[in-house]
Amino acid sequence: MADAARVFGVGLASAALAPAEREILERFPPRAVILFRRNIGSVDQLLALTARVRELPGRPLLCVDEEGGPVDRFRDLLGPSISFREAAERGLSRRAGELAGEACVRLGFDVDLAPVVDRLLPGASERVLRDRCAPGEPGKIARAASEFVTGLHSRGVGACVKHFPGLGRASLDTHHELPMIPADAREEERDLAPFQATMAAARAVMISHAAGPDGRPASLSSDRATRLLRGALGFEGAAFSDDLEMGALAAFGSLPERCAAASSAGCDLLFVCSRISEYPTCVERVARQVPAARLEEAAGRLDRYAEHLETVRRTAVTPDRPLADLIADIASVRQMPHSS
Repeated sequence: MADAARVFGVGLASAALAPAEREILERFPPRAVILFRRNIGSVDQLLALTARVRELPGRPLLCVDEEGGPVDRFRDLLGPSISFREAAERGLSRRAGELAGEACVRLGFDVDLAPVVDRLLPGASERVLRDRCAPGEPGKIARAASEFVTGLHSRGVGACVKHFPGLGRASLDTHHELPMIPADAREEERDLAPFQATMAAARAVMISHAAGPDGRPASLSSDRATRLLRGALGFEGAAFSDDLEMGALAAFGSLPERCAAASSAGCDLLFVCSRISEYPTCVERVARQVPAARLEEAAGRLDRYAEHLETVRRTAVTPDRPLADLIADIASVRQMPHSS
């Protein structure tokens, strides 16, 4: 049972690790813990929380979505960060990644679940994802994302490109509804190009809940999460699910059933971001339903990703400076003009 827990990433309810949560996480040590703005009150509080999480059995990886712009978990502590769209437009993607990485290190995080490499398309992602996406052709998106990943790595923080195989053509928000991506070989090739160019360096990719013509979300589809990602594209890194509590999956069974389906489909790390009380049942379902060989495969990929993080940390250069200087740099980057 504990082995199955090691393919999960789990969220906490508030700004402190509650005794009941600690008991659950000690009984079922997860691979990762993910924090959100609901978990963040002050710098000292967050440092205390991340320190307590690191003390849990198995030393979970600490994950956060720090994209800047609309998804900016550190906004209340460090001021608003430049969005990925603006950073790409201004030629500042590397600098944005460096600052996001420095913020993560200073606040106790190992992995930034960024950048977004979905295409920015009118009437679809431009309306749903907005400033989370870089504009331009797939090659430009890939260059901006690669620079952001390099910036994160330079500060000792892991990256994860998302949302495979692309939400650029999705006109609905997977937090609430299930978008259907039309079959179109040429457009799919363009959707996939930024992933192909960035995911080997990032070593991790997040699988979306968007559905193809068969109506099945990518996160629950072996055709998308295994045959396309592993077979056609040859990706050897770790595949993370998007939050398995999202509304896009409402018609696909209970949360434990979704977790088992996502693991069987090819997701290596299963995110349960809010309902920690259901996490033990999710672990039990995965342990019972998912073949041991599949869990060993997932654990092996996550082990290699953790080894990659250790390498990134050893080669990182994080400035030794007051937090106020980081805050000032984050603010100044937002004011920088477009590059020539």
